[in-house]
Amino acid sequence: MAVHDAGDSTISDAMQTVFPLGACSTLDWDGIEMSLSYKYDLSLMADDIVQMLLAIQNSPSGTFQVDWPSTGLPYHWALKWDPSVVEIHAVARPEHGAEDLTGRESVQTTKSTFVAGWQEILRMIVSCIEASGYKDAQIAGLASLKQAAGRAATALA
Repeated sequence: MAVHDAGDSTISDAMQTVFPLGACSTLDWDGIEMSLSYKYDLSLMADDIVQMLLAIQNSPSGTFQVDWPSTGLPYHWALKWDPSVVEIHAVARPEHGAEDLTGRESVQTTKSTFVAGWQEILRMIVSCIEASGYKDAQIAGLASLKQAAGRAATALA
C-alpha cells in the first residue's frame, strides 16, 4: 500500500512519509559500517547527496564539501576527484555516536564505484516516492534527484 501526503513539498517530507522506520542502507567506511535510516538520516541528506553527485557527474575533476546534517553520519566531508578516483576526507563532529575515524579519516575509491553506490540509494528513493504517487511538480528537487540517480525526469509532472 502506497503512502502519500498531499501536503508534502520536499524530498525530505516525501521520504519521511513514504519510508517505514526500519528501512536502512549501510555505508561502509574503510571497514566501519554505518547504518543510515531512509526515514530520518537519508531524508535529511538527500539534497546534499544530489548536489554532490551532480557536481561529480558534471565535472571530470573538482572538489566538494558537505557537513552531513544527519546524526547517523555526523561528519564533514571534503571530496576531491579526478576522472577516475574520488578521495574523501572525513572529520567527525563532536557528537554522541560519531565513530572514531583515527587513522581512517581518508578513503579513496574509483569514481564509478562511488557514483554507482550513491545512485543505488537514490534510485530506491525515487522508486518509493514515485510508487507513492508523488510527481515532479509537487516535490521540489525531484527532477534533480532523478537526474543524479541516472534516471530521466518524467514528462508528466
